[in-house]
Amino acid sequence: MADTFKKVESESPASPAEDAPEDAWKDVQIEKEHQPEKVKSNLTYRRMERKLEEIDGSIASFTKQKTTLEAEMAQVKAAAEAE
Repeated sequence: MADTFKKVESESPASPAEDAPEDAWKDVQIEKEHQPEKVKSNLTYRRMERKLEEIDGSIASFTKQKTTLEAEMAQVKAAAEAE
């Protein structure tokens, strides 16, 4: 079975849209039921957007670190082969 997503009807309104009223749907609470175990979690599109931005930021940071490390490795290799 696939995971299911269902809108949660709550008495407290979702946090106000930060951008524009037409983006208010991004703050609607959605319940996700995981399969095969019945595990439920609450999420919003906006929180998922933020998580994606965090991941993108991490990728950029790791890419920069990787580039720096590769450059240093090349220098270490050159120094090791020179002697």
